[in-house]
Amino acid sequence: MMWTKYDEYELLELFGSEPIYTAPEGTGMFMYSTTSSNGIKLILSLSVHEYSCTIDLGLFDEGIFEVSLDNVEYLRAESGNSLRIHQKDAVKDYIIYFKPNIFLKID
Repeated sequence: MMWTKYDEYELLELFGSEPIYTAPEGTGMFMYSTTSSNGIKLILSLSVHEYSCTIDLGLFDEGIFEVSLDNVEYLRAESGNSLRIHQKDAVKDYIIYFKPNIFLKID
């Protein structure tokens, strides 16, 4: 494996916007963000060559949850309304739901 696997079109559909590059394009470092109608903000930062990502959840610009994940093998959209983040050798995955509201589940 050369980097974290993901489908940029799946992320575009889930977040409804293009990524913001946090380093020069092509380095594999970028972030996606979205805000729900009830004020929950989600920021997903990726470093695909370092197999890592960070999930930040906030409510009205106040941070409520943050987790940094290492050894991220893949990100995969499921059912058109959630994103599964799988870490190598992990027993449980992080699942971000986008509809009907943004929330995070460890399953």
